Amino acid sequence: MNTALIVGGGINGLCTARALTLRGWQVTVVEREPLPNPLSASWDHHRLIRSHYAGQPHYAGRMAQAYAAWDRLFTDIDARPYVARGVFALSRNAGDWTDIARAELASANMQHQIIPPEDLPKTLPMVESEGVRYALVTQDGGALLSDRIVEGLLRWLTARGVTLIPDCPVTQVDADTAMIQTARGSMQADRLIVAAGVGLPALNPWFAQNTHARRATVVYADPPAAYCAAWQNAPAWVDMGGQDDLWGIPPVAGLPLKLGYGLHTQPGDPETQRDVTPDDTATILNAYRGRLRDLDQYTPIKTVANFYLMAPSQDFVLRGQGRTLWLSADSGHGFKFGALTGEDAADAITGDWRIVATRLSGNPP
Repeated sequence: MNTALIVGGGINGLCTARALTLRGWQVTVVEREPLPNPLSASWDHHRLIRSHYAGQPHYAGRMAQAYAAWDRLFTDIDARPYVARGVFALSRNAGDWTDIARAELASANMQHQIIPPEDLPKTLPMVESEGVRYALVTQDGGALLSDRIVEGLLRWLTARGVTLIPDCPVTQVDADTAMIQTARGSMQADRLIVAAGVGLPALNPWFAQNTHARRATVVYADPPAAYCAAWQNAPAWVDMGGQDDLWGIPPVAGLPLKLGYGLHTQPGDPETQRDVTPDDTATILNAYRGRLRDLDQYTPIKTVANFYLMAPSQDFVLRGQGRTLWLSADSGHGFKFGALTGEDAADAITGDWRIVATRLSGNPP
């Protein structure tokens, strides 16, 4: 039986473990923190999945495959931790992000709806519609309940004999021999996959030079009573127009509203910048001024900081070296492709990694 050693217990590592297990491999997953890892980029209540993309048609074109891969995974774990609400984006200026996303959805023949500004007070009453040209809405997309997905994967892997080793930092990788050094000694397998997220730069010079960790902060909040009913049936959003890069998830599965602000995401140190400040909360809330009605009546519940690895051009990166594959499939939108990325990584292990690398990023390695 072929053996595989996977470094990293986030969504990409666990989905790769699942895909290889289904192909008959004996798999071991090594994680530097507990499993599940509360510090991983994969860990939070939920992650946004959407088909809206602007300037990245390759990712938009893979969304149908991503949804199909999630369906296969949900069948395996005998649960469906996903709330489909649809997703909207607002256009305020010709040629803006939403305008480009609209053109790419149309070019790919992906279903979408255009809501004119005069209909917004009825369909999205919590949104400030002044200055909006239209809303671009898809019925697909919504919230992947990420913590429940990771927990379901861990149960599935455990039941199928996958060896899970938490609290075991990897200090060195020998890519040619597929061997790692840890505090518990050396480990080796036929093939090694390193999907260590923000830990990759410490293990590989290429990632140290070409990628960086980014600090992303979100605010969970309760909406004012006047808009509770509207929010309970509302879609998620990926753009509210202008240059604000606002995105978020409505209340789902008993969780509060999630408010994201892309411009507040900056390079950061995951070892020292995990704590959030009142300024983080205020900055994110204030970014929604003029975008959400009665903003001052929203009640912040908690603010959370997370870190992910950003590669050039927001690419997913797959690099082969000896008997090892180095995988970084995040760049701010990794979770939505997690189930598909795991299948891609398994294809790379059993086939030509260069073909799969092009499939992942749309660019040859």
